[in-house]
Amino acid sequence: MRYITEQEVEENLKMHDVLERLKEAFTYLYNGKARYSVRNRLSAGEGILNTMPASVDPWNMTGLKAYFASKKGGNFKVLVFDTAANELKFVIEANRLGQMRTGAVPALVSSLLLKEKDPVFTLIGSGYQAETQLAGIMELFNPAEIRLYSRTFEHAESFAERNSRKLGVKIKTFRTAKEALEGVTLVSAITDSIKPIIYASDLGSRFHVNLAGGNLPFRSEADQSVLVSSDIVIAESLEQALQESKEIIEFSEQNPDRKVVELKDLFDGRDYRGKYRKSVFKSMGIGLEDLAAAKALISVIKDE
Repeated sequence: MRYITEQEVEENLKMHDVLERLKEAFTYLYNGKARYSVRNRLSAGEGILNTMPASVDPWNMTGLKAYFASKKGGNFKVLVFDTAANELKFVIEANRLGQMRTGAVPALVSSLLLKEKDPVFTLIGSGYQAETQLAGIMELFNPAEIRLYSRTFEHAESFAERNSRKLGVKIKTFRTAKEALEGVTLVSAITDSIKPIIYASDLGSRFHVNLAGGNLPFRSEADQSVLVSSDIVIAESLEQALQESKEIIEFSEQNPDRKVVELKDLFDGRDYRGKYRKSVFKSMGIGLEDLAAAKALISVIKDE
């Protein structure tokens, strides 16, 4: 068994590789060759133990992400078993790994739905997870304009300055979400907001919105008007969304005739780029994504 540290993850895990493995994993899921269980939360001491299992048959891999979260923060690990050898092969420190797959998934979904490669992109949120939200989009798109809104304007300015320098792009900051969303094509939100930030009235006649923050049912980044006005609403797992996402819970209750599409169904081999003028993706994170990121990492380390 090999133990992989955060430093090794930082040095070896690349966004491009994570994106490629995610494509494989969701294709296998669609074809019945991969599985996952929804997040289980167990009270433990002053915190919560979270477990997120998954398996991918063609990779001979099964395992889970496990993390204990409390007021002191989170301690993240991914365990990877070789199903052919019946052996625990890797234990991976997974803070950076989780950050990478959290940024990769919305970017991947955006690329499945948007035809243009140069959208006007707005990022909402400027915390730790926002870094890879931007990195994922930059891997698959060449935005005509990059905008940023954060509840704390000073944080937004610092984020914009740091990432503009790092990526060699211009990031424009805004003091209100309404201003940042005017005329936008692509939006990614990664916040812990309990009140909606995005409203349909702030968006144009064509958009794709990723909601990547808040996997607890009292948090909400988008008003129901955004989901209701969309042609398609997507989640990784409907079962998990109905437990964790206020947006999806309310949408399903208030619109029983509308179907929430599971992400795997976009991997049926058809081309969905440009099919929908308005779309929303709610990302909460499932163990399959962590296993895909682990596969990307392990493949690089094995080749060294």
